[in-house]
Amino acid sequence: LSSNLPKGALNTVVAKSPIVLIVNRNNPVNGLASSELKGIFSGKIRNWKEVGGVDLEIKNVMLEPCVRHTMQKQVVIYGDTLNLTPAGKVNPVEFTNRLVSADQSALGQQIYGYESKDVKVLRIDGMLPQESAPAGRYGFYQDFNIVTKGEPEGVVKDFIGFAASDEGGRIIKALIHVPSTGAL
Repeated sequence: LSSNLPKGALNTVVAKSPIVLIVNRNNPVNGLASSELKGIFSGKIRNWKEVGGVDLEIKNVMLEPCVRHTMQKQVVIYGDTLNLTPAGKVNPVEFTNRLVSADQSALGQQIYGYESKDVKVLRIDGMLPQESAPAGRYGFYQDFNIVTKGEPEGVVKDFIGFAASDEGGRIIKALIHVPSTGAL
């Protein structure tokens, strides 16, 4: 993110939020290994039957900003993949849930806790985010950033300080997020 900021802007990461994979409730797959995930996002694995599912082509729900700035850090998307995308600007949380719940072949990414009851969260390498706490072995996170013009001041600085405090850390951990050690 910092390389994309305008001159003089400062990025402060206040927490890391787990990103989960979601599928249609009727999809029999309950989890994927990291190697399978890399195969799917690279286009080498194209059908659910290759990972223990039914004979359906995998359709990735690739909505910005989640995909390019989260999973890409760990799983490089470099192949041709079949994508489900709505036309025009949409709310990525709402439409990821909507597209996945409507299509048994869909695979989406969601910030943990924002998945709807109409989808199923997959285990990655046998694990869900809350099962790795406090060790943090779950490997897929998105940074929660505060971007300021120059050094943070006033209430923004106070908020960043609160996020870094013991009380702020307890709140962040209660959300199954990881507090940042880089906050002020």
